[in-house]
Amino acid sequence: MIEGLAALATLRFDWADTPDHVWRDSPYHVDGPHADVARAIDGAIRDATASAGPSPIGLVLQGQKGVGKTHLLGTVRRQTHAAKGYFFLDNVSAGDAFWENAVEALRFGLSQADESGETQLHRFLRQVCELGVVDPASAKVILRGHGLTRKDVDAFAAGVRALDRQVATECSDVARALVLYAAEPDAINDIAEDYLDGAEESEPGERRAWGIRRPAKSPLAVVRDLTRLLAITGPVVICVDQLDTLIARTEKLTEAADHTGDVLLAQIADGLMRLREVTRRTVTVLACLPGTWTQIATKAADTVPDRFRELRVLGRIVDGRIGRDLVAKRLGVAYQAMGFTPPYPTWPVAESTFAEGWEQITPRELLKRIGAHIELCVRTNEVRELTSLHDDAPKPVAAVRPAPKLDRFAELDAVFDEIKAEIDPEALFDHTVEDELVPRLLSAALRAWLTEVGDDNMAWNRPRVGKGNELHAWLTRTLDEATDLQEHWGFRAINHPHPISVLHRFRKAKTAMGLRQGADNRHLILIRNDVWSKGPKTKAELGAFEAAGGRRMALSTDDARTFWALDRLLTQNVAGLHEWLVDRRPASRSDLLSDILPQLGEGEGTHPPPGEVGVGVVVGTGEPVRVELAALRKHAVVFAGSGSGKTVLLRRIVEECALQGVSAIVLDPNNDLARLGDAWPEAPEAWGAGDAELARRYLDGTDVVVWTPGRANGRPLAFQPLPDFGGVLDDEDEFGAAVEVAVASLAPQVRLTGSTVKANKGLAVLRQAVIHHARTGSRSLPGLIEVLADLPEGVSTLNDGHKIAADLAEALKAAMVNDPLFAGAGTGIDPGELLTPAEGKLARVSVISFIGLPADEQRQNFVNQLQMELFAWAKRNPAGDRPLGALFVMDEAQTMAASGSLTASTRSTIVLASQARKYGLGLLFATQAPKGVHNQVVGNATTQFFGRLNSPAQIAAANEMARAKGSQLADIALLERAQFYVSSEAFGFQQVTTPLCLTHHPASPLQPEEVIDRARR
Repeated sequence: MIEGLAALATLRFDWADTPDHVWRDSPYHVDGPHADVARAIDGAIRDATASAGPSPIGLVLQGQKGVGKTHLLGTVRRQTHAAKGYFFLDNVSAGDAFWENAVEALRFGLSQADESGETQLHRFLRQVCELGVVDPASAKVILRGHGLTRKDVDAFAAGVRALDRQVATECSDVARALVLYAAEPDAINDIAEDYLDGAEESEPGERRAWGIRRPAKSPLAVVRDLTRLLAITGPVVICVDQLDTLIARTEKLTEAADHTGDVLLAQIADGLMRLREVTRRTVTVLACLPGTWTQIATKAADTVPDRFRELRVLGRIVDGRIGRDLVAKRLGVAYQAMGFTPPYPTWPVAESTFAEGWEQITPRELLKRIGAHIELCVRTNEVRELTSLHDDAPKPVAAVRPAPKLDRFAELDAVFDEIKAEIDPEALFDHTVEDELVPRLLSAALRAWLTEVGDDNMAWNRPRVGKGNELHAWLTRTLDEATDLQEHWGFRAINHPHPISVLHRFRKAKTAMGLRQGADNRHLILIRNDVWSKGPKTKAELGAFEAAGGRRMALSTDDARTFWALDRLLTQNVAGLHEWLVDRRPASRSDLLSDILPQLGEGEGTHPPPGEVGVGVVVGTGEPVRVELAALRKHAVVFAGSGSGKTVLLRRIVEECALQGVSAIVLDPNNDLARLGDAWPEAPEAWGAGDAELARRYLDGTDVVVWTPGRANGRPLAFQPLPDFGGVLDDEDEFGAAVEVAVASLAPQVRLTGSTVKANKGLAVLRQAVIHHARTGSRSLPGLIEVLADLPEGVSTLNDGHKIAADLAEALKAAMVNDPLFAGAGTGIDPGELLTPAEGKLARVSVISFIGLPADEQRQNFVNQLQMELFAWAKRNPAGDRPLGALFVMDEAQTMAASGSLTASTRSTIVLASQARKYGLGLLFATQAPKGVHNQVVGNATTQFFGRLNSPAQIAAANEMARAKGSQLADIALLERAQFYVSSEAFGFQQVTTPLCLTHHPASPLQPEEVIDRARR
């Protein structure tokens, strides 16, 4: 049987419900809390059921964070389904997208199942059919989902007309779309999805073929029609959640001169108010913070009480018995699953904790405190009872970091020692250079110190010193963000020999620092290696200075050498320097800074672990999730739809890799990646702690170059059409793969793309000629054409091989004329140039724009050539001991490595995906179509991200892939922007919130002329 400590170590303690929990019956539900609220909701649902049409007054559930609002919405769902109604969860993401969000919520909710396992959409269709108004044969087809015809859709529309003529007249198109949306074939399903989303037709006339005659409706009209149709068979409940974050962000905008925040608030408020007007038999339930509701109510254009009724404010657990039941249920479910029998139901929380003297607390606070206690037990390897909730939750002991390998930084250690030895410290103390040299050295020392201790919390800052050199360096630390309380350290070296000059410099430094008696948050450090004057003025002023907290220090010879070497290393941007600083901590160990600056504990300074890429934090716990650079050798793929944050995630991974010295080649099919070298105009609110500094480091240390193949007025780029056969002659497998890639590249150019006898014979001759030509080590296309034009004896085994070869030679000549890029026209560039940073830079990011390649076939041919060159380069330049040598990023991978056919680029992508990892080249793919990328590409990606998908077919495909890894992504359509499920070789699927990219990413992509402008830089 599992032991107690092992049981606690196995627990996964989530204390915050997410929208996904609303759709599942919670195993942790406890009767008692909010019983009166549940009764009020039940009454509203009864009112909607009894209504002849108008929607009842909406309800507002107010409560502070952690009181159980989201959990309560799960109860509302159960109540709605028990009343044979339809439940929807609306997560509003933006004020100006209120109705778009509502449509998305309704469409997603229709695909969700009730307690019987039947989807809400199928239940609606079934209930209409069971009323006897739909032709039985058509009803059978509709409910089966297969074999649907226009006749069946017409029959359903006629049935709706028989039930409610007005609704049928106004909502006929949406009714037809619902029938199509329930159909199994993806093509039919997509027609309905596009219509409901307000998108254009994929094929002209595809909607009219099903009787949908009008253009796509506005989102508000779709919400109106959907709820009126559903109301024919039952009540509707729309719960609006997750508004608090949006309102909080909007609050900050209200200070803007254009009153943007006021406008957005008014849009949200008016959307909520109108929801009752446009819907039918629909209860609107809003769950939010009290302050959020106050803002909405004050910004609404109409009288709020007319449309919403405020229920009591949900509060803390006032009865210890309810707290006990909640903890017992939460722990009991987990214990039962692992086969552990605790000493008592709430173990390790003592029963006495819930007795007299119970501290009123929210459910979330209760579970967080218990979770912290359990974590402490596991960290200390000792089980202790939690007997009181009055004290703050204990902080867990920090995990011990593994010691680095002894030889890991041997090379940098040697370089550091060599630079230290080359300088004469006495030259650094010369007063004639102190104003030029000392500020540089102190700046390097402080910069290194901040790297060593970490500054992800953005508490530290190095303000620029004035041009008058009153101070040589300045460091600040924010102690209280709310009150802007700061602590300051100022540094001034004074090496002048004349006492008067020394006194003048000293006074200026004291004034600049604002040092005075009682200002204990300001520290001035005077650096002087020579003796101070014994004169009375100097002595008196120094006495007052020290009484006010000032410090006089000498700069040791070793410190001078250390600061000199740090300045050199930082200026040169030496590879691996960040890791080395974090481990060796030369600035922190210097005599000067170790004496002056606070000694930060392990938990106070923060920095990302070396060799890893941060991809976000776990939803609900905030734990950071990181993927090792070495894992990216085994490739990664992102499956996510439009608006999911896919592009932002790609950018952040590229940026994180660049920060660690890994260069990247990035394909940009949509003009939204060419800004990887653009700074944000101002720091975004969505940035996390430390992102501002990371952005600065990225932009300072990364060489971003935009290339424009096919556009001579930008930065053109061309490659040879045949792979480097000479590099693979000694490896039969890789030689065979190179031949297949070459044949796949040439075949479309000579129209050998079918499965006819003629095409098969042509491919056979082409393959034999390529093999013959490749055995010479040549990669010349004209040379291959010469071989084909006069095919040597014995090359082809086909009787008419010479004639076929001659025809192929002529076809290739024509292709070279018609497609200069295919012919390799222009200056050929080695991939090494795409990946080698400019002098002084840590990494290069080469963005390849497709603005000069408008057709898919052109893009595929170019990408094929690029990938052949890249593979050859990787073989010549393996990563060796580095975790990752380079990164190749392919957005819209379904067009370059499609699952349907083996194009040239698909073949070369498969070769890269299967072989590149051996040489340290990582591939990062992204697609909106999980099944659209070739399975041999996806199958070679060990790290997988799944973002929001909306199409049932795409969701099904994503879940099929997830099941192969032992998981299921039931709520994938509910994910918010920047939320993903991620799985890698070191961990299973986790739901994470990914960080915002470090470079400017506005909503609209670049125009072609803007791309050209960046390419010319």
